[in-house]
Amino acid sequence: MRRLALAVLLTASTASAQTPGELPAGPGRAETVRVCTGCHEAEVLIHRSQKHAAWSDVVQAMVEKGAEASSAEQTAIVAYLQKALPPQGSGGR
Repeated sequence: MRRLALAVLLTASTASAQTPGELPAGPGRAETVRVCTGCHEAEVLIHRSQKHAAWSDVVQAMVEKGAEASSAEQTAIVAYLQKALPPQGSGGR
């Protein structure tokens, strides 16, 4: 019985874990995936640590290099990245 309970717990925790290279769920994720993963794998974003102001600089630089995103999409992407991928050591990832 203990083995069965352990197996169920392990399966449940594995199923709910974020897949490596997958961006966390949240508002703005769809825009981020559509705009950013046209040129980059999601892992590029996941492994990049930024300060809050820096994400807006990164998004602006990518738009200047040809990423296609409306002003509203850029705002959604920056807000998403700030929340979903906070700077290391800020209580986030």
